[in-house]
Amino acid sequence: MAHTKAAAPGGASRELTERSVAVIVAQARAGVGTALVMGALFGFILVPGAGWLRYLAWYVVFAAGMLGRQPYFRYLVSRHGVTEWTLRRIALAAALSGWFVTTSIPLFAPFLSTTDISVLTMITVAWVSLAVSMLAVQPRIYTGYLVACMVTMYIGFAHYASGQDMVVIGVAMCLGAPMMVRLARTLNQQLREIVEAAQEKAQVVEQLRQSLKNQQETQRARSRFLGAASHDLRQPVQALLFLSDIFRKSSDPARRDQMAQQIVRTGQSIDGMFRHLVDFAQIDAGTMKAVVQPVQFERLLVSASSGFAEKCAARGLRFRTEVVGACNVSADPVLLERMLRNFLDNAFKYSLAGEIVLRADCTGEEAVVTVTDQGVGMDPDDLAQACNAFYRGRSAAKAEAEGIGLGLAISRHMADLMHCALEIASQPGQGTRVTIRLPLAQEAAVVPASAAPPQRQAPLQGLLVAVVENERMAREALCAWLEDAGARVAVGGSLAELQQALEGDGDAPDILLADYRLGEGTGMDAVQALRSRYGMLPAVIVSGEPDIRERGLPVPVLQKPVAPERLLEAMQTALARAPAAEADTPA
Repeated sequence: MAHTKAAAPGGASRELTERSVAVIVAQARAGVGTALVMGALFGFILVPGAGWLRYLAWYVVFAAGMLGRQPYFRYLVSRHGVTEWTLRRIALAAALSGWFVTTSIPLFAPFLSTTDISVLTMITVAWVSLAVSMLAVQPRIYTGYLVACMVTMYIGFAHYASGQDMVVIGVAMCLGAPMMVRLARTLNQQLREIVEAAQEKAQVVEQLRQSLKNQQETQRARSRFLGAASHDLRQPVQALLFLSDIFRKSSDPARRDQMAQQIVRTGQSIDGMFRHLVDFAQIDAGTMKAVVQPVQFERLLVSASSGFAEKCAARGLRFRTEVVGACNVSADPVLLERMLRNFLDNAFKYSLAGEIVLRADCTGEEAVVTVTDQGVGMDPDDLAQACNAFYRGRSAAKAEAEGIGLGLAISRHMADLMHCALEIASQPGQGTRVTIRLPLAQEAAVVPASAAPPQRQAPLQGLLVAVVENERMAREALCAWLEDAGARVAVGGSLAELQQALEGDGDAPDILLADYRLGEGTGMDAVQALRSRYGMLPAVIVSGEPDIRERGLPVPVLQKPVAPERLLEAMQTALARAPAAEADTPA
């Protein structure tokens, strides 16, 4: 027979269907024994009047229906699954087998006394009423079953009842049947509510389980993060301790100069690792943001590659830049410069010989910058995981490259924040090429790059630099570096100490270097206090705050740790702009 099966939908509807089938099957199984015993008891009422033959004919059919429906239910479920179609067929079979009980009244009424009919009717009505516990899961089928049973019993009463009695019986049935139907609907609604509540609880449990799983994964990720960080940071720190000890004990100038250079390189390595860890922590916390704006591309390339040629030359590598055209690009200048520095550093670390090329092409509809090296390269497996955090492939071991495997992962995230394309191509033994595609800015004009201040043997000779830094080790190291650069230093661990030092010196400072987080107040408080006394004093904030760049401070900002060259460049830029700022200040 052709039929259309309605597949049970997912979620609560499927759960309701499964429970409904389970209710009918369980009730039918539990009621088989009761039904057979009840049918046998009917013999005491039916046999004296109708005889054994009629009774046994009816009982055999009744018993076959009761015993046969359970295998039929199993067949439907195994053949068609637990679906709405299966549920309706099971409910119809249960209703039909149950309705057969009421046929005893019209079939045997001519052979029974009024008392026998009354007893048989009472038992049959109780049977029909109890069926609601089985068929309530399908209120419409139960309604049809109830109507069929009432009509069957009503026909049986016609043999003895008068016209008036038939009216009374009919009215009673019409009053009682709706109550039973309402009960069936109420039970069905309760079952729905139970299923929905169970579904909601299951969802809550699943959400809690998923939340716990995520939390555990986060904890494992943090453990891996701390493990990788502590392991990889220990290596250059260990090297630094040995190098420092050799430098301290050696009296050979050439040997000390060699150790000093190695100490610088080791410090740069630690600085790079630390910056990557800070960047990764910002990514993990979701606090890294991109401020996309027009950026003069050529000038940014010069800044990103500053000092890189000398670094390559010291290792015997060649470095050259190729810039085709000039343009402005839409990017975050800080993130873009850090990306380029990451790529150049990677090219340096993974190149044992050969040439590194930084090329920018602004002649098309977008700016394309590539960093190409002739280093050890990556095989396909390493290349596929190159942007995964803390991943360091076989090429790292081959090149003995330092690092913690975060540079490309961070760069990929920065590229996503700026909505620019990042492509990496590599071949083992043939080097790696990293490509960034940047959209052009709307502004067509290119702002000319300002000339850098001339370098001097003592670049800060004759300047009075005010320093406010509450960390003693950082304060002492910074002051020593400033004095080595030729500057006089007025220093304080707080604004009050700095003001006292300036009063003792007697001269007005030329520039202020201030940490942002002080014991009392902030670095901006120090800037405002000194400017209220000395006018538009040039100032640079040097801070370890992770979001210091996003705070929109009205002075240049550097994030610790900062390379000495970067600090010197920032100071010289601030000093070069000072006359213009003073000219704009009202008297």
